[in-house]
Amino acid sequence: MPYPFKTVFAFVIFLRVCAVYADPQDMVDPDYAAELVSQGKIVSLDQLLAMNQVLTRGRMLDLELEQNDDVFTYEVEVLHTDGHVSEYEFDAVTGKLLQESFGE
Repeated sequence: MPYPFKTVFAFVIFLRVCAVYADPQDMVDPDYAAELVSQGKIVSLDQLLAMNQVLTRGRMLDLELEQNDDVFTYEVEVLHTDGHVSEYEFDAVTGKLLQESFGE
């Protein structure tokens, strides 16, 4: 299923902004990330948000798409309304939650 240009473009811009915070060795190049999304090899940010309501309950602070060998993961930080920050790790291929950690 092809993704609208607007969605892919927004995704690329978001990854470029977040690249400042990521480990450069693991971070996926934004152009490559857009290619993976357009080819349907990983879920888009829109799909990830739709599949995981926990990400819409607060304000997203950071999003990183990382690759370790052939495994792609999204790492997301969310600021909740109570002031706590949580970190979530998702399988970028399926959108499935792999791990969550709660901060103060």
